[in-house]
Amino acid sequence: MSLIRKITGLLGHDEAQQAVSPKEQKRAELLAHVVEMTDMRIADESNYQEVLLPAIKIARAYYEQSLDIVPGPVALDSGHFLLSHIFPNPEEIPACLGRSLAVKNELPAYEAETRLYALLGVRVKQAPENKQVFTDHTVRSLALSPSRVRLSLKEAAFDSLLQSFANENLHYEKKLEQARAQYELLQAVGVTAHHAEDANVMQQGKTPPLVRAYLNKSADQVLSSLREWLYSPQHLMRISMSEGFLVQEGRKDEEEWRLPLMVTQDRRQWNVCLISFPIEMARKALRAEAHNHRFILI
Repeated sequence: MSLIRKITGLLGHDEAQQAVSPKEQKRAELLAHVVEMTDMRIADESNYQEVLLPAIKIARAYYEQSLDIVPGPVALDSGHFLLSHIFPNPEEIPACLGRSLAVKNELPAYEAETRLYALLGVRVKQAPENKQVFTDHTVRSLALSPSRVRLSLKEAAFDSLLQSFANENLHYEKKLEQARAQYELLQAVGVTAHHAEDANVMQQGKTPPLVRAYLNKSADQVLSSLREWLYSPQHLMRISMSEGFLVQEGRKDEEEWRLPLMVTQDRRQWNVCLISFPIEMARKALRAEAHNHRFILI
């Protein structure tokens, strides 16, 4: 039985393959995705769905609400006042598209379209005379509408949250294997010395490293850890409007935009907004540029 079939069965359907609603099917696919990306043993726990579903809902809602505050889209082929602030030199607009790895990699899938949307990330740099300028203009997550851009970013953030948990588990397993190898070596050269070392460590009020490593996480412990991980989605990505960069058209009573700050696992932080552009503009930009910008890592 496939993992999705198993999950739909546990959600209230028997082995006779009764029809499931689209909502149940989607929920089963999401649970299967979470299990496959983290630890397959979780599915052996009878209560794992009840434990995970509320945490999954919290994490995904957090990313959705965070991305909702990202302003835009701003058309790169318009006269919007924001463009003159973000791109003081008009030539930087096609250069931004031409150097984008996202545009280079994703554009071929939209050959039949006329206009695309994406996330634009910029960094604020302190220039001479205490002037702040935008640099490292970087595009990510091409799509056919603003809502699809936000959805793509939400899925990327959620998958990264799961992957970071899986990486933590993998790191633990490697440490465990190293500890076992070390234990076998110590057994070969003399158990007494090993016990003496552990006794010395324990006298200092600490748990010996080998003892800690042998306390391997069971499936229910992994499940509990994953639940707590999902309840803290801000550690993977947060978007702050209060830390954003304010851009004003002119006088204080005129239009203003605040570009929120996106903080992810990327070592750089980005002020972000949504943009749109004609696909032909992107094609020309790619032909004119040979260099690539770094991708916004989420």
